[in-house]
Amino acid sequence: MNLYLNETSPFSRVALITAVMSGNSDFQLVWVDPWSSPAELKQVNAFCMIPALELENGTNVVESFAICQFLVAKFKPKTIQLPQLENEVEASLMGLSKTLMEVGFKSVALGRFIEQPNELSSRAVQGLELALLKLNQQLDGQYRNLAMQPTLATLYLHCALDYIAFRHSAIFERCAQQPIKAFMHNSPFAKHLKKVSLDALATQPVFKDLLIKDSRLKIVD
Repeated sequence: MNLYLNETSPFSRVALITAVMSGNSDFQLVWVDPWSSPAELKQVNAFCMIPALELENGTNVVESFAICQFLVAKFKPKTIQLPQLENEVEASLMGLSKTLMEVGFKSVALGRFIEQPNELSSRAVQGLELALLKLNQQLDGQYRNLAMQPTLATLYLHCALDYIAFRHSAIFERCAQQPIKAFMHNSPFAKHLKKVSLDALATQPVFKDLLIKDSRLKIVD
């Protein structure tokens, strides 16, 4: 399987961590710059967006959540679970986590093409601030137990917060209080985010170098 990705995309990172946790070592990482519209990526995803997963039989899976759901459903790893979206609290957490990631990323991407500040970037900043301030309360309330469960919702939340801390550091420092910082330190995916760190991704590693030696992952060295 070929996983197309780049070094800083939070969507790439969440898909890569899910692949690492899947227990399957048959992944080849294809590092691309989607902004340059490489032909090889267009063959897999006509929208030239990452991540994109190319299977051995020629089937392509695009969009990070679809890729992550596919990998968890197919390989059934013990260390990460699909979100139970019939549960209203888990559906709420999944939606918030993915939206945090999307708004955090898109507000940065806008800066490549539109002079900032502008109305869209200002709305993004306001939304991120309000969402983080409310999340502090939710992590001490309705999300308290759920945030410690190893689900895709929790993985998206941790990757989204890590990205905001990286790209929107001023907002993070203003709005991320002790509950958010405690979650990031204690989350069930802290070990994996440390291994699949932004510094590690900057070197464009091969897949096997990111595997965590853990008998539960069924990885053979």
